[in-house]
Order: sequence, then C-alpha cells, then structure tokens
Amino acid sequence: MSMASLLGSSSASIFASRSLSSPSSNPSLPPISSTSVQSTGKRFFGGIGIRTRKARSNKFHVAVTNVATDINSVGQAQEVAAKESQRPVYPFAAIVGQDEMKLCLLLNVIDPKIGGVMIMGDRGTGKSTTVRSLVDLLPEIQVVAGDPYNSDPEDPESMGVDVRERIMKGEKFPVVTSKITMVDLPLGATEDRVGTVRDAELRVKIVEERARFDKNPKDFRESYKAEQEKLQSQISSARSGLSSVQMDQDLKVKISKVCAELNVDGLRGDIVTNRAAKALAALKGRDKVTAEDIATVIPNCLRHRLRKDPLESIDSGLLVIEKFYEVFT
Repeated sequence: MSMASLLGSSSASIFASRSLSSPSSNPSLPPISSTSVQSTGKRFFGGIGIRTRKARSNKFHVAVTNVATDINSVGQAQEVAAKESQRPVYPFAAIVGQDEMKLCLLLNVIDPKIGGVMIMGDRGTGKSTTVRSLVDLLPEIQVVAGDPYNSDPEDPESMGVDVRERIMKGEKFPVVTSKITMVDLPLGATEDRVGTVRDAELRVKIVEERARFDKNPKDFRESYKAEQEKLQSQISSARSGLSSVQMDQDLKVKISKVCAELNVDGLRGDIVTNRAAKALAALKGRDKVTAEDIATVIPNCLRHRLRKDPLESIDSGLLVIEKFYEVFT
C-alpha cells in the first residue's frame, strides 16, 4: 500500500487543470492524502500534475498535461503511430491493492480544482504504475489551438496571460480538442511513506497479473477493455454532472467543525473535503452528497494537515475518522 493525500494549492503540489507554468497563473486549490501514496504536482493549464515520491535514490515527477494537436488526417496518423510505438500501459482497472490511491487520483481527474494528490511509498508498491495507467482514462478537453499553455477557451482562470488579454480585447481563437497526455520529469524527494501489501493471496494475484501483462501486454489490455471503457464512461459522466451535485448546509457545517476541532490551519481542509465529497458523489452517479461520501474522503483530505512540525510523521487517518464520527453522530 502507499499513502495518498488529497492536496490543495498551498503545499506546491497540485493536481491542477491546465497550464504548463503559465507566466501568471492564479494560485490553485488544496490537496488530498491517502495512506499509500503521496504525490504533488505543479499547476498546469489543460492537464494534471503529480509529483510522486519514491525511495530516496529513485525520484521522479509525473505531470499530465494537454498537448494540442491538429485535427486532420496527418495528425491522426502520427498520433496512431506514436501510440503504437509507446510502451504498453498497465490498465488502471487491473491494479489491485491500492484502492485508496486510485480513488484519490480519480477524484482529481473528475475535479482538478481539488488541488492534487500527495503520493508517498516504498519501491514496488505501484505508485508509478498507477499514475501512468491514468493516461488511458484522461478525458479530452478543448484548448486554444497553438497556445503553449493549452489555455481553456472558456475559463479565464485557465488561460495563459497572452490569450486572456487578447480575448478581453475581443479576439477569437480557433479551438481544438486535445487528449491529455502524460509527461515524466525528474524530481528530488526525501521521504518514503508507503506500506507493502501484506495479504499473501493478494500479493500472489498481483504477481500473476503482472506476469500476464509482461508476457503479452496487448492481450492483457484487451482482457480489461470492457472495465476500462466502463470506468472512462463513469469519469465522463461524473465530470459532466459535477456542477449539479449539491451538499446540505448541515453537512458543510459538520465538515468545518471537524476541521476546527482538529485544529487544521486555514480553510483549505474545508474546501478540499467539500470538493472531494462532491466528486465522489458524482463518480457514484448521484447529485447529492451523503455523510458516507464525506467519511470516505475526509481522512485523505485532512490527515496530512494535522502536522504542525514538518518533521512529524503523517497520521494514518485514525484521528480524523474518530473526530468525524464524534461530530457526525
């Protein structure tokens, strides 16, 4: 297992929406945490940034960003050729034993304004594999054609400075549909926080599935095609329905009460918990948040916020859960 936490824009780790370091991007929102992974990303227009902390000697930064492509036969042919030459990606649906990390990543795909996912873990716990496997599930988005920051043509907060200024002057830009892609970048890291799967039968299953993938990646991916497509459909529906998800005022007050009584600094914990709970409700196909949704996400939203000293270890989430039940019941 790894540790994953839902973040926000404060700790410089963001699972954000669309820019590759635009000269002037607005500060983003907060992150989530999960017990198996800690990852942090930078702000990106039209993409998702993740920094995944491996062992001290193995360091990398994964960023998912949009790459605008011309929609024509040549571009499509090049895209197909590039895809065929890429190393096969392990299917997200085939990953077992990292449900918490997977959920945190999915919630950020549904609502990038959650702010990020911190992922910490030992070598071999599936951090890199899980993050890379997102590439098959990431949705297509519309971007300003030819813009280096892949600006959103509708959202001023997700535009590069030049595009925003020109749009304010009334200029019109051609728009293209772009598939979000994954980019690996080096990253220095100093902390490990992921536990290893202890269940013997689960370990055997993971080993056997990996062996099947290594033997014949194409057939292995094909065997998970239906599950992958179902998950893609769920994500697409969740993103479309997210804006209509509602949360009762009573639940919002209780979330803030948990944050206050845990002495969580600032309001980022409140914000990300609200967003994550709504994203989870949308993922489940509902338009209203329940207390169960909040119970699922709140440990990952708050546990890393309980540290007052950077050298302290991150709580397992037990303190958060205990406070949740105390307030909500």
